[in-house]
Amino acid sequence: MFRWTLIIFILLAAVAGLVLGVLNAEPVALDLVFGQFTLPLGGLVLLALAAGILLGLLLAWLLFIVPGRFRRGRSQRKDKGTDLADHRNA
Repeated sequence: MFRWTLIIFILLAAVAGLVLGVLNAEPVALDLVFGQFTLPLGGLVLLALAAGILLGLLLAWLLFIVPGRFRRGRSQRKDKGTDLADHRNA
């Protein structure tokens, strides 16, 4: 079931990207500090969307997943009695 849902989602995303690219085919100049790019408007929109998704996932990983693993690892070490404070007092 999950495989079919994923296939349908990928096909819908590909069709949406194709429609966005065809309807926005005008070239647009993008000036950055290190260079200038000329891309179709649809490609630029898709590039900005992909960059936003990747940066959002990276930020969520750094803010939620990594601290949770750190806390979980620290609590497991504390339960085993291998906390750093225990070694200093010994």
